[in-house]
Amino acid sequence: MVSQCIFRNSSRVTIFCKRLKFSINCLSIRLQHKLAEVTNQTCEYPPIVDMSKEGQRRHQRQMWYDSIKAMPTVEEKLYELAVQQRLHLKKYFLTCVPPSYTGIFFNQFITRTHLMEGLPDKINNINVEDELSDIKDTFNEVLLNYYHNPWQSKTSKQLSDYLSEKGAGSRLLNQLITQCYKRLASKNEHILESTIQHKPRINSFWWHNGFESKDDEIYEKNLAFRYEEFPAFVIRMKKPLSPIVDMNDPLCATAEVLKYHYHPEIFEFPCNESDWLSSVPGFWPGDQNEFPLLQVFTSDKLQNLLMKIENYDLKKIENSLGLMGSFGYLNTIANYQGFTPFHDITYPFVGQTILTNGQDFTFFVYQLNTIAFHEDVDNKDRRNLCWTSGKLRLFETIEDGQLKGVNEDVYRLLLKFLLNTPEVKEGQVLKPYLGVDTRTEEEIKNMRFFLRRMYSQKRAHNAHKDEVPMWVKIYKNHPDAPPSPYVKLE
Repeated sequence: MVSQCIFRNSSRVTIFCKRLKFSINCLSIRLQHKLAEVTNQTCEYPPIVDMSKEGQRRHQRQMWYDSIKAMPTVEEKLYELAVQQRLHLKKYFLTCVPPSYTGIFFNQFITRTHLMEGLPDKINNINVEDELSDIKDTFNEVLLNYYHNPWQSKTSKQLSDYLSEKGAGSRLLNQLITQCYKRLASKNEHILESTIQHKPRINSFWWHNGFESKDDEIYEKNLAFRYEEFPAFVIRMKKPLSPIVDMNDPLCATAEVLKYHYHPEIFEFPCNESDWLSSVPGFWPGDQNEFPLLQVFTSDKLQNLLMKIENYDLKKIENSLGLMGSFGYLNTIANYQGFTPFHDITYPFVGQTILTNGQDFTFFVYQLNTIAFHEDVDNKDRRNLCWTSGKLRLFETIEDGQLKGVNEDVYRLLLKFLLNTPEVKEGQVLKPYLGVDTRTEEEIKNMRFFLRRMYSQKRAHNAHKDEVPMWVKIYKNHPDAPPSPYVKLE
């Protein structure tokens, strides 16, 4: 009779089951604690969770971060980060040159970079005098043949014509580096085993906090950024460059960084909701040469911005290009070592960048110390560092087939960048968040297929429906087209 009275109401049944389950759990915990005391073992308890609404959401996000950290391969981490994002997540599209002049200060803010004039002593102290004396004449010959070819017709191009070409300086610098390879590869293993890649596709993404939100939403306070660029060429090698300064150096924690908490829409950064969050350093996971030695940009990338503005500081724009291009490249390199925007790097990544138009050269050295800018994981105790040499002119002019005013310091810095040997400290783990891949061959093939299809930037299957037919562009939308009756497009 008693049991019938208790279980007559379904709500009482639910309450009774919950109390019984709670009692069993308490009894189990007490027995485990008693057993641990008897066997002299430490008792591990689950973390205490904030039961507020925001606390529970943060706990769910942390569980997702931990699940990504436990994934043993780069492809699984990147695929999870791409497909599990919030629906219609806004991603602000970035390149090495912003669409507006004020955007150059915003780029320094969202990369948390401290910019310093002058290259670090580690680079300046590399002795290349012997190599320079051996190859200097070859450099001058290459330079002269590039800008002054006596076999050309009388209507040959002037120096200004070369400097105004698209990608000006890329072919010249490639020829100079080719001569360096011929002379230096036999004595430097990292050069012999390196890979030169022309116009690679560089994609990376990250989040940054510090933005205002009317409704205090996490996705409005932490905005997603997607970087894409195609440098003239890059040189990759098997081991990373040694850090310029130690990650625990006070400079990495106390260096001044611009605070520019304005929304990216103010600076005219385009926004897209349909693109995937992709990370591509010019190669796919598994490539042996996965660390950067050198990255080269040409000055023609600045033209779109310079044509829009009148009063500007060209030096700041060039520094912004070197800063943003270096961060975007090193960020995706770090992703391919198993680090993510929610799992910060455990050792610095160093990259070297050159900006040139064939006559003027600017050298950059960048040390990446952090990529975790989301408020859930941001400790705000690290700064990224960038050093710049300032603009150096390789030569003044060419007259009567002779080079005038050759600056050998440009040759020295080029050799120092190439001879900056990689180094891995004893006991250093380059991929601490990656493990043994236990997937079957079929699972590996399927994952690679879906990931590369996502990253291939193919058009949607129904994109043709939004296209304007070519005859409409020619006969109806042309400014000189006569008035025509309305035609419904199906």
